[in-house]
Formats: sequence, C-alpha cells, structure tokens
Amino acid sequence: MIKKFKLVAYSLLVALVINPVLCAAFMKIKPAPAKADEKLPFILRSYRWLLEKSLDHRVLVIGGAFFSLILVIVGYALIGKGVELFADTEPNQAFVEIKAPEGASLDNSNKLALAVEAIIQQEPQLKFVIGEVGVALSGESGGQSNQSKVSMDFVDRKDRNENSNLVLGRIRSALSTLAGAEIKLEKQKNGPPTGPPVNIEVSGEDMQTLGALVDRVKELMNGVPGLVDIKDDFSKAKPEIMVRVDRNKATLLGLSTAEISNTVKAAISGSKLGVYREGKDEYDIVARLPEQRRQTLADIESLLIPTISGVPIPLSTVARIELEAGTGAIRHIDQKRVVTISANTFNRNSNEVLKDVQSHLADLNLPGGYKIDFSGETEEQQNAIAFLSKAFIAGVFLIAMVLLTQFNSVRQMLIVMTTVLLSLTGVFIGLIVTGMLFGIIMTGIGVISLAGVVVNNAIVLIDYINQLRKDNIQLRDALVQAGLVRFRPVMLTALTTILGLLPMAVGISFDFRHFAWEIGGESAQWWGSMAVAVIFGLAVATLLTLVVIPVLYSLSHSDGSKNAELI
Repeated sequence: MIKKFKLVAYSLLVALVINPVLCAAFMKIKPAPAKADEKLPFILRSYRWLLEKSLDHRVLVIGGAFFSLILVIVGYALIGKGVELFADTEPNQAFVEIKAPEGASLDNSNKLALAVEAIIQQEPQLKFVIGEVGVALSGESGGQSNQSKVSMDFVDRKDRNENSNLVLGRIRSALSTLAGAEIKLEKQKNGPPTGPPVNIEVSGEDMQTLGALVDRVKELMNGVPGLVDIKDDFSKAKPEIMVRVDRNKATLLGLSTAEISNTVKAAISGSKLGVYREGKDEYDIVARLPEQRRQTLADIESLLIPTISGVPIPLSTVARIELEAGTGAIRHIDQKRVVTISANTFNRNSNEVLKDVQSHLADLNLPGGYKIDFSGETEEQQNAIAFLSKAFIAGVFLIAMVLLTQFNSVRQMLIVMTTVLLSLTGVFIGLIVTGMLFGIIMTGIGVISLAGVVVNNAIVLIDYINQLRKDNIQLRDALVQAGLVRFRPVMLTALTTILGLLPMAVGISFDFRHFAWEIGGESAQWWGSMAVAVIFGLAVATLLTLVVIPVLYSLSHSDGSKNAELI
C-alpha cells in the first residue's frame, strides 16, 4: 500500500511539474484548427455525427446503454464459462500423495512409492521425480509409516511439447489402476493457500455413524463428472494385538497384571538393561526376543511367563490373545466431531462440479444431530467476494466524494458514477469473447482499476463542458465542442492503457535473459483475466465517455441553467 501511494505521488509530481517543463522546451504553438466540418478529420466528423444523433435521441441512447448491460450480464450467465477464485494455470510441479492402509510398514509404503515412480517416469515431459516415504501429507500433522509422497518437476515451459495438465491427466488415469492405497494427485498452486475445490464436513457424535455417512457421501460423489481424488480424513484405527488377562487364573498362579504386561513388553518391544559407552557416544542395551520369535499371534501365545514357583507357563494359560482395531484419531471443529471429505476437479469448473455434488447430496437422509457443511475453496470465494465488494463500494464512495467536491454538483457526480456502472458491459463482453472465467480476485481487481480510469476520462470531458458553459455557450454547442476538443486526450488515454495491457492479455512477453520473445507465458494465464477486463471495459467506457456522458449531461441540465448547481 505504501509503495502504491509513493507511485501515485511521484506520478502526480511528474504530471504537474516535469511534463509542463518538457512541453515548454519541446512543443511549438500551432495555429488554431479550422472549425468547419469539411476540414475536420474523418474520424472527428464521424464522431460529431454520432454525438448529434445521440443528442437527438437521448432517452433511446440511455435506455440502450442500460439494456445492453443487463443483456450482457444475462448472456454471460447463460453462455459464460462461470466463476473461479484463482486462474487455473499450467503447473510446473505436481505431487502424488500415497496413503496405504493404517499400520502399513515402511517397506510396504516404499514398494507403493516405487510403483508410482515407475508409472510417472514413463512421461518424457518430466525433469525430476523424487519419492519420500513416511512423510506428512497435506492436511496431516506428522509423518506416518503408511504415508508416502512423490514429487515431480516438469521440464522448462519452452521445452514442453504439450500442456502439463494433459500430462497430469494421463498420470491420474494410469495411477487409478494401482490398488492397495489411497492416491491423490495435487498440482502446484499459485496465490495464497486455499482449501480443496470440494470440501465437505460431516459432523455428529458417534464415530461409527460418521464413518457410515462418509462412505455413503463418497458413494454419491463418485457419479459426478470432473470430480477426482476423493478422500476423507476418517481415522481408520490401526490393528492392535490385545492381551486380555484372566485375573482369577493369574492370581492362582501368583501373577499380577503388571508382571504379565512387563514380560510381554520386554519380549516384543524390548527392555533396557543398561548403556554401552564408546568414547563420547552412548548406546542403549536392549534385550528382546529374536525377530523370528515375535512375528505371529502363536509366538505371543507361546511366550513363557515366570511364576513364583519358578516354573514358567505359556501366556495363553493366563490370557486370551486377540487381534482388534484400536481407537483412531477424533477431529473437532467448533467442539463438534467432524470428518472431512475433500476432492479435486479436473477439466471442469470447480463451481459447476460443486453444484452437481450438492444436487447429488440433496436427497441424503441424515440422522438427527448430524449435518453436512461445505467449506474449502467455496468458503474462500465467499470471503473474497465479500472483501472485494466492500473495497469496490469504499472506492466508489471515495471517488464520489472527490467528484462532489470538485464539481459541487450531485447531478454531475451521478453522471460519472453511472458510466462506472455501465463500463461493466465491456468487462463481460471481454470474458465472453475470450472464453475466460470471471476470476473473483484478478477480474475483481481489474474492475476496481477500471473505475479509476473511467472516472479520469469523464472528469476531463465534464470539466471542459462546464468551462464552455461559463463562457455563455449554448448547452448543445458546448457538448459538441467539448466532445471534439477532448476526443484526442480521451482516446489517447484509452489506447495507451489498452496497448500497455495487450501483451499481458494475449500472453506475449520478452525474455531478456535469452533475448527472445515468449508466447503464452505463465503470467498471461495468471493476469490474463484482469487485463481482459480492463481492455474491454475501457473500450466500452471510452464510448460511454464520448457519447453517453454528453447525453446524460444534456438530460440533467436541459433546464437551461448555465452552471452546474448543487441539488
């Protein structure tokens, strides 16, 4: 914010001080141009004819402008690509997250990771493939032995033969045949972190009921086109060996539960006997059964427990050995037990996929006390819309206050603000023509930026109209003359801005390191929607400035008053 303020301050200094000095040094005064129509350039004669016709049909022009805005908005809702939070850019990196069943060993996880690497390495568009075993996955805290991650880096963009999104689509299809693990493919994301495109929170009290609901929800989601990598964070408990001691038999043999527990722990996990020192290093001395004697339940059942009489007995004599599931992790949000189901989208707009998911889950019967909430990227979109809406309203309010102070007229302030609203026509036309989605962040910033440029052009025109009217020039003549005189600065402002943003919109840039042109750069995918919004919005806003503003001015001052009055 401070940098932007400094930039505006320096620009104002250049405009008020440096530019007048340069003009005085290099510009020469030319004779005043002739006022006859036949000596005006063709473009000015055409503009004058259009302006006079518009002034003859003022209501039709204003009605057409508002009708065009409504028509374009409805058209975008029907044939537009939709809305997105951030642009879906071509990634340079991607990750495959592998989650084996709970309790899987590092060796099994490593085998899965190697199998995934073998599939990925068949793609020639990749430069590096790196596997990690026992690491924390996205959304997980702490690495587990059943979790693995394979990272892949694509070759440089100029060396790629195809879009990396197509490569990821092939990899996802190939990995779908790999059984024995939950696999999720994530691509590198630009911008601030956001939740998954589809994120569903199922809340309730009983974990078993939640588990059944989660399975049902995932089953309903499988039929949604464009939905991939469906997973949940329901903690499946690790398998555990339970030793249930028969206290009566143990008491008859003079054994306590603690003694039996310590013996089993020492045999399986080991018991520390002492410390071995070698120089400054220390090593624990741990005694336990050999590995081949602690692999199966039968090995544990045959474990000998010493008694008071000195005769050891098998563990199965005083205890029952069972294989059961232990207690899994329980996650809470706002003091409620919650299981989260997340999924990604592929080759389809995430908002459309989310609507389909919501329609599939609409008929799901939930038990009392259980509910489903949608969060993730949807929540981020709502927050972004709320913030940018407030920022736009605050910006428009500040602009209105400045205009009211400058013109001392509510009518003229409303004329300018009306053109800001009508300039949205160009924004939606640009998105329809280019086939882009309405990016809540980037397009929203473009709309806010567009308002500032539109206001500047409107101020230039209205200020000169007011000057002419102070010189007792008739209203219609003042409107036509002001339009002809201010035509060049208004057009130059629009053209320079449009030409400056054009390379960003079409994706043309210059690589100074290799001294070569680049087409379709990554920045164009990220900033393209903002550039398109400003370019098309400014093109339409220029027509509004040169035609609609004089018409609005004529309608609001048709009482014949010479000066703008505060109403």
